[in-house]
Amino acid sequence: MNPPTSGRLRSYYILLLWDFVSLCWRNFQVKNIIFRKDKIVELCKNKSVLHLGFIQHSHLYEKLIKERRWLHQKISTVAKTLVGFDYLAKEIETIKTKYGYECYFADVMKLYEVNLNKHFDVIVCGELIEHIENPGLMLDGIKRFMNYKTILIITTPNPWSKKRIHLIKSGHLEAEWINKEHVAWYSYETLKQLLERKGYKEIRYDYYYWDTYERFLSYKTKGLLGKLRLIVRKIILYTTKKQNYPGLFFVAALKNGDM
Repeated sequence: MNPPTSGRLRSYYILLLWDFVSLCWRNFQVKNIIFRKDKIVELCKNKSVLHLGFIQHSHLYEKLIKERRWLHQKISTVAKTLVGFDYLAKEIETIKTKYGYECYFADVMKLYEVNLNKHFDVIVCGELIEHIENPGLMLDGIKRFMNYKTILIITTPNPWSKKRIHLIKSGHLEAEWINKEHVAWYSYETLKQLLERKGYKEIRYDYYYWDTYERFLSYKTKGLLGKLRLIVRKIILYTTKKQNYPGLFFVAALKNGDM
């Protein structure tokens, strides 16, 4: 009998590790982990929704629509009604005429200028607040579209994420990797204090780990290498503390008397 080759042994150990991690994964409480887009869609189901900064990336949204990964598109499949606000005037007209979405030109720091008088069940402010030079104006302006039952969802990158801490420790200056359109970082406590100061109360303040569960589990590389990469991804999730997850996921509402 020929001894196993190093390649066969490597494959055997990867499959053994795959079985072990798969067993751990089945016992892992994934339901307690927030996947950003999945959770937003869940909270918008059968609700009237206002989506701020809904285009997200002017050069990417049509590609994301084709791939069915655009957040606004995902919300539209479950929401009772959906309205989008953005300051990209040209793209808004394209989206209206080509895709049929109800959307309006709006500067989120000047929401008093928008010719729309309506309350919504859910207001989504996803990956937006870090782009805004005066978030207080936005948080005040949002209130005209809220009542006491409205929830406001805010998501934003976490400056204390495991990856960002590693980059800093590795000597990579922020200028090398930061999004050039971002003008602020919000930690859990600073965002909580900002919302408190602007008249909001906590419904659930938490962290998100990935955009969708489906994408977390997907890997482009097939075969054993693909399995190995997914194993590494799952191990990183197991060993990462929640406060070091990639982003914040806040759900807030108005305090009494702060409309």
